[in-house]
Amino acid sequence: MSGTLLQVLAAMLRLYSLMLVVYALLSWVMHEEHYPPAVRWLQSMVEPVLSQIRRVIPPIAGIDVSVIAALLLIEMIRSFLLY
Repeated sequence: MSGTLLQVLAAMLRLYSLMLVVYALLSWVMHEEHYPPAVRWLQSMVEPVLSQIRRVIPPIAGIDVSVIAALLLIEMIRSFLLY
């Protein structure tokens, strides 16, 4: 039972990682003012986490590394849950 729950949590974290990657890619090609509703929903899901990371790790030389930090953190949590 607990193994299945851990696998579900790990799958949810993987989905969130995918959401972060999609959001990062879209932010490179679209301006925030022109986001369609689906991207605004995605933004509402990932920005709370990214803003907390930006508080700890500000942009380095103008480059926002919060997505990379979030992905690394998620992978560490997933590996802890699965192994």
